[in-house]
Amino acid sequence: MASHGQSLRRRCRNRGEVRYYMGVRVSKIMSHLNYIINDNDSVCIDKLRMDRNAFHTLVLLTKNVGGLADSKSMSSGEKLTIFLNILAHHEKNQSIKFDYIRLGWSVSQSFNECLCAILKLTPFLLVNPKPVVGDETEDRWKWFEGCLGALDGTYIPIRVPTQYKPRYRTRKGEIATNVLGVCDRNLNFTYALPGWEGSAADGRVLRDAIVRRNGLKILEGRSCICFQVTSWTKYYIKVTELYVYIIGNYYLCDGGYTNGKGFLTPYRGYRYWLKDWQCDNPSPRCKEELFNMRHSRARNVIERAFGLLKGFWGILRSPSWYSVKVYNRIIIACCLIHNFICREMEVDPLDIGMEEQAEYQHENIDVVESSEEWTNWRDKLAQ
Repeated sequence: MASHGQSLRRRCRNRGEVRYYMGVRVSKIMSHLNYIINDNDSVCIDKLRMDRNAFHTLVLLTKNVGGLADSKSMSSGEKLTIFLNILAHHEKNQSIKFDYIRLGWSVSQSFNECLCAILKLTPFLLVNPKPVVGDETEDRWKWFEGCLGALDGTYIPIRVPTQYKPRYRTRKGEIATNVLGVCDRNLNFTYALPGWEGSAADGRVLRDAIVRRNGLKILEGRSCICFQVTSWTKYYIKVTELYVYIIGNYYLCDGGYTNGKGFLTPYRGYRYWLKDWQCDNPSPRCKEELFNMRHSRARNVIERAFGLLKGFWGILRSPSWYSVKVYNRIIIACCLIHNFICREMEVDPLDIGMEEQAEYQHENIDVVESSEEWTNWRDKLAQ
């Protein structure tokens, strides 16, 4: 009487199917993993967007902090490899389960477990921005004392039910979600707010971000009194002009936002984009154009951050079949891993101590509106 294994092989042979048994599967799985994460850095960077040292460090973080655990037949390293491979190349479940010789259910389960583990690393991977100091030497930023970085919105393609497509349709007719991104001078994301429809204006998304409980926090500036002396005697000084400027923390924004407390925008009606001064175009001809040129050079950091984010993670460049809720979490996870890669390629993140933040009661900016004082301060800065 034929054994069960012999009958199973006979049926697979008759149907022309290739079926791996556990003894063969384990060796093939280990060979495939070793080729990606242990052989050389070039393959690891191509597949997972990070070198081998960074990958193994991320495995430790997800296990010790994120709670990612080994299952009966799959290690946490293999789960994270599958997760990063899907994000980097937007691989489908059918392709991944063939490459890793796993069931489709196992691939989906591993992806969800890794997504939850990465999101738990938010306090470790989200950067706390530091303002530009008065003695800054870098030419790009020395003009903007107190600046925390730059912010802007970007469109990421998304699939939504038919009845919701008009809400997610952008000005160019694409179905996308409007994501607010905030980064510091070193291309690290400090805040990200996905989920808004593509038809929403950037200013509306920003207003929602600053009123959320765990939203974007910007400390209000301190008042700085500037005066000009025109005449004086032995006993008194006569002051003819008196200004009160707000010199505090703020972000650089483009012309689509409001110039007010915490948000410094360029002058409208003047040249702004960097290409306007390139090639044979003339140099800035007034203080407004000079300010816009300096502003554009510094604010370009958020455009570079978005470019790196979409360049690394292919899942953000084309519509995905994940639900809107899951896809929003994927966008945040991509921003967190982006920060990890930027940090890990220079310094091991496990060696960076988390600075304890003293709990003080600060007054935050909770409204986005135009400000005459802020406009006067921008004029003073341009001068």
